[in-house]
Amino acid sequence: FRCDFQTVSPQKAKREKRDLGLTRVYQEPKEDGKYAIGADVATGRGQDYSAAYVIDLSNMELAAEFHGKCDADVYAEQLHYLGRYYNTALIAVETGGGFGEPVIIFLRDGKEGRPPYPSQYRHRQFSRGDVPEHKPFGFPMNVKTRPLALEGLQKTIREKAFPWVTEGLLGELGTFVRRPTHPSPRAQDGCNDDRVMAVAITVELYRQYGHH
Repeated sequence: FRCDFQTVSPQKAKREKRDLGLTRVYQEPKEDGKYAIGADVATGRGQDYSAAYVIDLSNMELAAEFHGKCDADVYAEQLHYLGRYYNTALIAVETGGGFGEPVIIFLRDGKEGRPPYPSQYRHRQFSRGDVPEHKPFGFPMNVKTRPLALEGLQKTIREKAFPWVTEGLLGELGTFVRRPTHPSPRAQDGCNDDRVMAVAITVELYRQYGHH
């Protein structure tokens, strides 16, 4: 079903099932399940969308998908309650380009009585032997981490490790290509890759925290 989360009190929200809800729920949370969420952030305007995936850390199944255009505070609110719905899932918000910073701040500080979200991702520098953890929240999408995330996604698809993928994600994967002018793959002109980048972060979370 599709839904949006509607605040009913400063610390509580309810799921409202809607035909055009921005969140698609494919698997409701298991009572003792562990989940993680990878989130790509757009401006809320223009051609790009914000996208996020909830992944079941026990079997790599995509439990839910968020996809839509909204301002940072609204996106943070939806991520907060989506994460809480999935047993306070670990949330990693992409920070490349600066668009993710407001979402992280709204998650960290809450808003209008909403409490801070208690489980945000801090990136670890795996190329160093001591694997230090960064102090800032979020997944820093840059020239070092982007190839790592996309290579993980490519490996997942090649090995057919996903039990299944969503229709929207499948469509974006089909137009996510390598081009002579760019060393790293990206969306074809006129296409979007928001879902691709969100699921790439989600796969990286599974690599770090999932059951293998």
